Amino acid sequence: MKKLLILLILFNLFACQKESKKSDLIHLKLKEIEGYGPFEKRFGFLDWTPLTEKGIWGNTKVETTGTPKNWTKSNVTQVWFDAHQFAYQNYKQGNLSDEFFNDLKVSWKIDLNKRKLSEKPINCFVHVAIGKNQNDELEYIIDTNYDNDFSDEQILKPTPRAFELDYQKLIDNSKSVVAQISTNNGIKEKEIKILVLSTSDGDLIYNFPKIAETFYQENRILVSNGFSNLTYDDKSLIAIDNESSEFVNFNEFIEIDNKLYKNLGVDINSNELRLQEMPEDTILYSSRVGFNAKPFVVKQLESNDSLNLNFFQDKLLYLEFWGTWCAPCINEIPNLKKAYDETDRNDVEFLGVAVFDTKEMLKSAIEKYEINWPQVLDADSDKFKENYNVTGYPTSFLIDKKGKIIAKNLRGEKLLDTLNYYLKETK
Repeated sequence: MKKLLILLILFNLFACQKESKKSDLIHLKLKEIEGYGPFEKRFGFLDWTPLTEKGIWGNTKVETTGTPKNWTKSNVTQVWFDAHQFAYQNYKQGNLSDEFFNDLKVSWKIDLNKRKLSEKPINCFVHVAIGKNQNDELEYIIDTNYDNDFSDEQILKPTPRAFELDYQKLIDNSKSVVAQISTNNGIKEKEIKILVLSTSDGDLIYNFPKIAETFYQENRILVSNGFSNLTYDDKSLIAIDNESSEFVNFNEFIEIDNKLYKNLGVDINSNELRLQEMPEDTILYSSRVGFNAKPFVVKQLESNDSLNLNFFQDKLLYLEFWGTWCAPCINEIPNLKKAYDETDRNDVEFLGVAVFDTKEMLKSAIEKYEINWPQVLDADSDKFKENYNVTGYPTSFLIDKKGKIIAKNLRGEKLLDTLNYYLKETK
């Protein structure tokens, strides 16, 4: 009897602890609304390159008809609503090999347990024909009824992209399609607008102008998927709806009424934003300014020795994620060289992290551009760029002597002056 009583007490204690952990998770129902809210209006390109010239992706081509005969230049491109579903259904159809799809699962972070992807093809993309007419004007056609025939669709002219546009009017006048999204609860249909603009370079760009909203403790929270994918697989950016709002990415922290919450992203199966309330005594690591930089370990380029964040204690660390293939990164090198040459290594150290590069490519760039500060490969680390939420290049962080991020994305001709300012402030 005594043993049974002890077991019951332990069971109840465990149950209470489990319930306590559950209560830290907050599920907020989302409502979709048209527009961009406070988020950056990001666009994708409607590609002029034929699909057949894109390697293995050429196998995903579906034949279409009805492209205007008077177009002097044309192409038919795919606009994806659900990239993971598109890859999966083409893999199941035999258009993508086992090896290629397994590589995609890693690079795209396709989690087949997260939601049930459909083996049967669904409308997870739409065909868009782009072209130039005899007057050298850009035009486009969206296959809104998914019949792979453009002859029964309206020929449209894009609005030129400009600094000031009436986006709400453009959204109202944009074509709608019904996109299909795979979830654990079956195939969901969403009516979505596709906004198309033209650029001064003669390109066509597009996005899906839709965000979501929810409310928590009288705060309106807005959520963006980046306007190029409807599933939140790649991005769940959130912000409190006020003028001083900061954008908080997946696995980052947001402050609501003086409490910190972790953004766990959107569960598309239940259409909910998930937040986790953080205990006040928790040591938090984040890629946002004001938080502790996440510890890292990365192998040095020319040896088997490793570098870690503690190696840079007692000095500032200028950490830059870049690529030898990235034109803006290359353009930034002169500013970095000047800042490196005119600062003291006892005060600030530099570390470059080359992403999507090989050792040979990095060594060649070091020699070509005479880079004399330490360089490592992201490939020689464990999720370096992912832990720092790096999605664009170059991205830089300034980390203080105690390992806290004090600035982000410092660059340009004033880089040296900016570093000297922070050196003075931290002494």
